[in-house]
Amino acid sequence: MATAKKHPSVGQILGMLLGAAIVLLFSPIASFVFNSGSAVGMALGLLVFLLSLFFPRVKASIARLRTEKRGKILLAVVSVLLVAVLVYVTAVTALVVHGFSASQSIPENTPAIVLGCAVDGDKPSRMLQKRIDAAFEYLTENPQAKCILSGGKGDGENLSEAEAMYQSLVEKGISPERLYKEDSSTTTAENMQFSKAILESRDLGDTVVLITTDFHQFRAGLLAEKYGLSTYKVCAQSGTFSLPTFIVREWFTMLGCIFGK
Repeated sequence: MATAKKHPSVGQILGMLLGAAIVLLFSPIASFVFNSGSAVGMALGLLVFLLSLFFPRVKASIARLRTEKRGKILLAVVSVLLVAVLVYVTAVTALVVHGFSASQSIPENTPAIVLGCAVDGDKPSRMLQKRIDAAFEYLTENPQAKCILSGGKGDGENLSEAEAMYQSLVEKGISPERLYKEDSSTTTAENMQFSKAILESRDLGDTVVLITTDFHQFRAGLLAEKYGLSTYKVCAQSGTFSLPTFIVREWFTMLGCIFGK
């Protein structure tokens, strides 16, 4: 007599739906970007889907491992690693989200540093344009403030990020005399290091307004502090659907700050 085929439980179905939703959330179709954050996010979603689909087998395998000494050790090691990873990503996510809020009561005409990101050929990417718009608003409200535009030229870019920001701000009516281009940096750390040199050469002090995307503020602030800068924040808003992707990417980029890169 044939054994009746077991159907997935309600819990399995909900888990599979959750996994599929996570994959979709982090997919380039939803986030409009593909980077390490979207890749890891989709991988996590796929893992949730597969664990839910094969949950009875996974549960049985764990039960077998618990009957063996080596299996118990393996499960203990995996559990410790999972807890450590969970604590780390929770802490980083909380710190990144905490950095979303802009500073209040910024002293008038404080010098600004605008951090670059991708240029699409000759034009600012959508994220870079939002940073430019935030910089324009700040510079308009503080007509004597100087501004460092920081970002070099990457692969697929026909001009440096600093030059793209410079051209856009000048077209909007900001005086070129207020803008300084830092077009050698390729990382956030270099943004701070090279911008600090410009601040010193122009006798602009060491207190600045950091203008960058919300998810980037916390890491940028840490690196600014490393190079002796006191900072205020002006945040450009990230897209609702792309935000999870960039928060997950910060899990990895923050490791560079921790290990001094």
